[in-house]
Amino acid sequence: MNKLLLIFSSLMLSFNFNAQSLKQVTKVLKSVESFDELKALKAKYPNWSISIDKTLLSDSVAVPAVLTAKKGDLVKKQHNAKAPTFLVKVLTIEDEELCKVKYIFLDGKKYSKTEIDSIRTIIIQRYTDGEDFEKLVKEYNMDGNPTGDLGWFYQGMMVDEFDKAVRKRLKGEIVNVDVDSHKWYYVVLKNHDNKIEKAINGIKIQYKISPQ
Repeated sequence: MNKLLLIFSSLMLSFNFNAQSLKQVTKVLKSVESFDELKALKAKYPNWSISIDKTLLSDSVAVPAVLTAKKGDLVKKQHNAKAPTFLVKVLTIEDEELCKVKYIFLDGKKYSKTEIDSIRTIIIQRYTDGEDFEKLVKEYNMDGNPTGDLGWFYQGMMVDEFDKAVRKRLKGEIVNVDVDSHKWYYVVLKNHDNKIEKAINGIKIQYKISPQ
């Protein structure tokens, strides 16, 4: 998967901080009532890992307790035995529109825009003539993803230019996407209809498990 595309906000990737005890984290999160408090929390506890959390229905196998939580609940979250441990304060429960595509990434730092447009024309023509998109991914994709499958993503996971270009497309449409600010260029196939999925949103703080 193109790691440059997966731009979760820095709030969602803050794993390199000191983890606090569950007791400390519980005390702090009990008083949290809204996302507006995030900035103040991060300023008050600059060495803690504090971030926005979003848990989707499709995450239920790994974190079933979060998916059954109600607004205001405090829930432990850990995706696997080796992953960091978090306590989540559930603040909202809402439907989220998810999007799924396959892509071919062409690096604008290695090719000129004219060269990229020529390559994309060839790719789209070959796909239109019946070639399998995944075969074209293996031939042209420049970010190491052998299938070009991006997985389901919600609004905010990708850079805006990419999201806006593909979210409203219909299943089966193929489109060029330009992210000129980073010199990222794509051919994108919308391979699924959008779907609505339950999302549990809150603020999470990493904590350390006390030794037994």
